[in-house]
Amino acid sequence: MTIAAATPDLAHEYLAWLKINLLTVRRGQTSILSTPFLDPFHDGIEIHAEPQSGQWLLHDGGRTLDNLLDLGVHIENSERRQQIIEHAIAGCGVEWKGGRLQTYASADGLAQRAHFLLTAVSRLNDLWMSAAPRTASDFFAVVKEYLDERDAHYIANVPIPGRTVDHPMDFVVSLGKGRDRLVKLIGAPTLQSAKLVSFTWMELRETRPHSQRVVLVNDAAPSDALSDEEEGSLRHMSQQSTAILSAYSDRVLRWSAHNEEQFVSALVA
Repeated sequence: MTIAAATPDLAHEYLAWLKINLLTVRRGQTSILSTPFLDPFHDGIEIHAEPQSGQWLLHDGGRTLDNLLDLGVHIENSERRQQIIEHAIAGCGVEWKGGRLQTYASADGLAQRAHFLLTAVSRLNDLWMSAAPRTASDFFAVVKEYLDERDAHYIANVPIPGRTVDHPMDFVVSLGKGRDRLVKLIGAPTLQSAKLVSFTWMELRETRPHSQRVVLVNDAAPSDALSDEEEGSLRHMSQQSTAILSAYSDRVLRWSAHNEEQFVSALVA
C-alpha cells in the first residue's frame, strides 16, 4: 500500500519563514526593519521608520535609487522612466521624494504602511530586473492596454482589505453578477515574488473567498528591461515558484500566451 505524502502547509511555512528572517535594529531615533526580501544585488530590503510630528516616516533610505544608479539606470532626465516608476508604485500610498520611496503612518497603521512600502520597493526591483514585453513601456501599462483593447470592465491599482493588512491589487476585473477576478502581476518570476503574491492570496481567502485569484507572469526576457530592442527568448520560472503560486492561485498565466484563446478567457471573459 502506497501512503501519499502529506501536503505541506505553505501558509504556516511562509509565516514562520517571515518571523525568523525579520529583524529590527535601532539607530538613534530610527528603527530599521531588515526583511528577507532581496534587492537586485541580493541584499535584504530595509525599511527605515523615523518618528515625525506624532507620526512615523517610513522610507527606503534611498537604497532603491542607489541600486538603480549602480545598474546604470538614470531616471532624472528620463520622463519615460519616471512614468514607469509612477506606474509601479501607484496604489501603494507611497511617493518618490528626495531620491527615496517614502510614506507616512500613524502608530495604528504602521504595519500596513510598512507592507505598502515593501510592496512598492519590490515592484521597482522587480521592474528593473525584468523585461517589458514591448518597447518603451512597463508590464502594467502593457496589460492595461491589453484589457482596454478587449473592453474589459476593471479597476486598477486598488487596495483590497485582507485579514491583517490591505493589499495593492494591480487589476480587479468585473465578471458580472457581483463576481470579480483579482489579478496580480509579476514582472520577474522569482521565488520571493511568488512568496509575496501567495501571502496576498492567503490574506484574501477569508475576506474575498469568492473572488478568482489570477497571477500574470511576464516571462519575456529581453537583455535590458529599458532598452528599445526586443528579443524572443523566455524567462524560466523555477518549479518551486510555480508550485507556490499554483497552490494559492486559481490560475497562473504567462504573458507569452497572451494571443491564445484560453489566455483571453482566463483573464478577461
